[in-house]
Amino acid sequence: MNEASSLLLTFLREAWMALAGALLAFVLLAGIAQVLRVSAAGVLGANLWVWESVSALLSVMLIGLFAFLGIPQIVSALQSSLPNASGCGPISELGTFASALIGGLAALRMLKAAFLSALSASIGGSSSFAHALIECAEAIFGMLLASLAIPLAAWFLGTC
Repeated sequence: MNEASSLLLTFLREAWMALAGALLAFVLLAGIAQVLRVSAAGVLGANLWVWESVSALLSVMLIGLFAFLGIPQIVSALQSSLPNASGCGPISELGTFASALIGGLAALRMLKAAFLSALSASIGGSSSFAHALIECAEAIFGMLLASLAIPLAAWFLGTC
């Protein structure tokens, strides 16, 4: 069970790193595009376009900061709050495996929500930062439910 969990967690870490790298590249390119748009709108004298570009630039930067500074802290705090199943036998290993899997999936889901929100903001759509926060809250709620379910399952199954 430990080998399977380490393999799965390694896969989720690599997926998180790939998505984080893509998000970083996308946020940088979107920032450069918005700066060029501000410059072009300033030359043309279109004040509305300037403020639209500035707001898009700020939203992309805010989403990027949340993705790189907020999400890892949230996941590490919630991962440390998930209880390890006490006792012995397969329920203990299963509880440890489940808590690690839930933490990895929640981190990946939160980063995916931030990526989609940055993508939407950079192409001129609504930034949907609220949707990213809602998806993050759903992932956190799932982790909290799992933190309650693991000890209850261990108690119900009568671990030694």
